[in-house]
Amino acid sequence: MSIMSLVRSLRGLVAVSGLLLFSATAAAQVPNRRGEVQFGSRQIYGSLGSSKFLEYRSIPEGLFVSQASLDLDWPEQGYYLSLWGRDPLEGDRTFRLEAGRYGRLAFTFNFDKTPHLFTTAGRSIYGRSGPGVFTIPDQLQQSLKTILATDTDPTRSGVQPDLAALQAVVEGVAQPVDLDLRREKGTASLRYTPTPAWDFQVQYSLENQRGARPFGATYSFTPMEQPEPIDYRTHEIRANVERAGKSWVIQAGYSGSLYRNEVDVLVFDNPFQPTDAAGNPSRGRIDLYPDNAAHQGTLAAAVSLPLQSRLTATGSYGVFSQNDPFQPFTINSAIANVPALPATSADARIATTLFNSALTTRPVPGLSLSLRYRFYERNNETPSLVFPGYVRTDQTVAAVARRNLPLAYSRQNASLDASWQILGPLTLRGGYEWEGWERDFRESLTTDENTVSGALDITQGGWLFLRAAFRRSDRTVGHYEAERVIHEAFPAGEPAGTLEPLEELRKFDQAARERNRAEVIARVNPGDRLSLSASYTLTDDDYHESEYGLFQNKSQGPAVELNYSLSPRVSLFAEYAWEENTSNMRSRQRQPGNDKPNNDWRSDIQDRINMYGVGLSGQLVPEKLALDLGYNLSDGTGQTNSWTPETPDLVTTAMDYPQIVSDLHVLNAALRYQFGAALEARLDYRFERYDQADFALDSMTPFMGFVEAASAGTVFLGGVRPDYRAHVTSVSFGYRF
Repeated sequence: MSIMSLVRSLRGLVAVSGLLLFSATAAAQVPNRRGEVQFGSRQIYGSLGSSKFLEYRSIPEGLFVSQASLDLDWPEQGYYLSLWGRDPLEGDRTFRLEAGRYGRLAFTFNFDKTPHLFTTAGRSIYGRSGPGVFTIPDQLQQSLKTILATDTDPTRSGVQPDLAALQAVVEGVAQPVDLDLRREKGTASLRYTPTPAWDFQVQYSLENQRGARPFGATYSFTPMEQPEPIDYRTHEIRANVERAGKSWVIQAGYSGSLYRNEVDVLVFDNPFQPTDAAGNPSRGRIDLYPDNAAHQGTLAAAVSLPLQSRLTATGSYGVFSQNDPFQPFTINSAIANVPALPATSADARIATTLFNSALTTRPVPGLSLSLRYRFYERNNETPSLVFPGYVRTDQTVAAVARRNLPLAYSRQNASLDASWQILGPLTLRGGYEWEGWERDFRESLTTDENTVSGALDITQGGWLFLRAAFRRSDRTVGHYEAERVIHEAFPAGEPAGTLEPLEELRKFDQAARERNRAEVIARVNPGDRLSLSASYTLTDDDYHESEYGLFQNKSQGPAVELNYSLSPRVSLFAEYAWEENTSNMRSRQRQPGNDKPNNDWRSDIQDRINMYGVGLSGQLVPEKLALDLGYNLSDGTGQTNSWTPETPDLVTTAMDYPQIVSDLHVLNAALRYQFGAALEARLDYRFERYDQADFALDSMTPFMGFVEAASAGTVFLGGVRPDYRAHVTSVSFGYRF
């Protein structure tokens, strides 16, 4: 049976099963019925032009239904039917249907729709002439080319184009373009349990993604932005069977995924070149994500052993493949002597093998032991092809042989953890873990990491919990060769004048590292009216053998939460959390003939976020009138400082970048009145305020020449996300039956 035939069969099975279940419940007599509907009217006002306001949601004005549900069950026959929907009339809606027979048969269908709005300010000078094909009229291309090549200041070196004229043309023809994405996913599952010992499950899901998002492209080494057309389909199938005995269980399963991209290639005109020329193409082309498939089979078992022990083991084997046709080396017809491709398609295939096992035991009262082992292998069976040459950004032929590298690795983990309850309130925990990597076609072929951990817990009744925990990891590296990958990728040698990789540079995922992590947690509930929790975590990564690359990465964050009941009817809460991430790195600007330490540069990066929250909830009139108030603030900053430790003769861009700031204020107020057990009325008010200062986004326009002269020969989408203020008021009713 083909994969698509299997998909169609599963669709039919799900549909028929749902109809049979619905028929069975409909034929039964006198069901128990209950349900709820929440509906009302909403008004929105403020400065709402920013895409941040509706980035992942839909909030239309006017009439709305926030939630609706209906539950039916026939207790004598054991059947049930449940329908539920959230925001069923809006662009971020969710539906769920459940039907079946208790303990025997269960059918579930879920549907979710999620928007993603990237920007409302996007504009483009391109027109769309086909799926993934963006064009500019020849006359406009020629006009832009002429202006770009006109020297307005011959006294200065290089061509100085008329920036004002370029801006006028670009701004005059740029038209609004939609840059948003809509995800729709439906999932149907069927579970059948004929006896307590047997369990069968099957599930099918289909996810569609449609829209467009900003996409970086290039022509002649010139960066630009295009709206990437998105039209994806992802089919997923899962099936599982389980057999259970008195002291054992065994499972077998299959999962499959089929991904289809309806837009295979992105083609776009060069705004400043109407005809192909050697070194200057009239178009660019990028091959987009290929269709692919994944299949995986799994076998798992668990058995209970003496001494309160249990052994579990899981094994799986998977195959991931794609065979997308190769695109020609270039779309530029003026380039001569373009080499032939070594194959017509990728014929890519990756096989994965997983084995996972765990043994837990309690040999004596108060002592728990856990022993785990995991092996995962990613075996890349993709052919390693030698390409006789390549074309650099549709400009020129580089007659240098290159080879694609089938990256692969295996990873092993082994650990032993112990927990010993020393006294009634005291528990001591300790553990050891080893992790080993073996890699193909990386700078370091092997790494080993050893971790020791310990924790002390103090638990007293239900009112006190204290924990102090610490982990230390030490990763060591086998022989690191910075040039290993380059030599593998260029079997006949690198292009003339190419610098070898910096020998002292270490990639952070393969570099020697010492990691220390500490955590302190306290939760106190001294009475019915007060509860307090606090925590602090610190992670410090030290790449102590790296001379270039990432030196140190540190993250820390305290958090506090307080709940207090002023009276049986009124309670307060307050919370605060702070997160900070810092990293330090070093690199070098290099060129042939000038590769000296005085051209080193350093960077310190700091990201920090503060989150505050306060609120009140209370009954103004017992069992009638209630008030909920809440205010939250998220305050984030990002700072990058760069400098040169010595006096350079190449580095010209080391600087302290402007600070990035973003604040989000959210105020919620709700007044609820209960008319009776069945009817409730609500008055809601929500205020949101978003402020952002981001030098990388705030100045974006389709023409960036006045922001940066080097960008005069490129075009962007101008996708900014300005600040906003939003006031949302609504009156709604909830009816239960």
